[in-house]
Amino acid sequence: MNCKNIYTPVVKKLPSLRWVLIVLVAIILPSFAATAAPTQKGEAKKILFIGDSMTGWLSERLNAYGRENGFEVSTIVWDGSTIAKWGNSKHLSSVIQSENPDAVFVSLGMNELFEMNPQAKLGTAMGNIKKAIGNRPVLWIGPLSWPGQNKGKVVDEWLGNELGPNSYFSSFSLSVPRQSARNPHPTKEGMKNWMDTVIEWIPQHASIHLPGTRVPTGDQMIRGSKFVYKRINEKL
Repeated sequence: MNCKNIYTPVVKKLPSLRWVLIVLVAIILPSFAATAAPTQKGEAKKILFIGDSMTGWLSERLNAYGRENGFEVSTIVWDGSTIAKWGNSKHLSSVIQSENPDAVFVSLGMNELFEMNPQAKLGTAMGNIKKAIGNRPVLWIGPLSWPGQNKGKVVDEWLGNELGPNSYFSSFSLSVPRQSARNPHPTKEGMKNWMDTVIEWIPQHASIHLPGTRVPTGDQMIRGSKFVYKRINEKL
């Protein structure tokens, strides 16, 4: 009797390895998808925005993007604050740890814009800020130029070198409408345009990954559920 003929029909009834793998994938993949995170790795769903008086309207425009694209912005505005004040605060680390954001936005430097030796005067404070932020992605929105002044490029370039091209947005050359000829603060429309420019820049340049960058309808400025305002003479 030919043994080959006896066993051949049995072998033909067994599924091929290819089909076994297809069935296993069909079973396992839906289960994995159900338990996997719904967003891409590294997306910033929770943002902490800290800084000086420029921060308020910037964060409200950013939060309008958040409402449209699925992320939330908590804000701490410290009026008249500086890199030195934030970096030398004993509470900065605990504030960031308490918020536990996916990413941090910073708007500082306007009140130290004319510093000619930033590394000597601000280097330690900058190091403290970066240490407090830790390994979270950060986007530092640099200061605008000061109306009627031609100084400030030294600080702008120093910030860029300290933070790197993926974590620093240089605003120094932007032209936005100001509240007056001598007031460095932009108008509300200027703030909106400023943040819109930042958002346009993020996808191709920043280390921060937002869930989306769809532009909010109209001129929306939305304050987040957490918005803390500190006066110039208050502590963090």
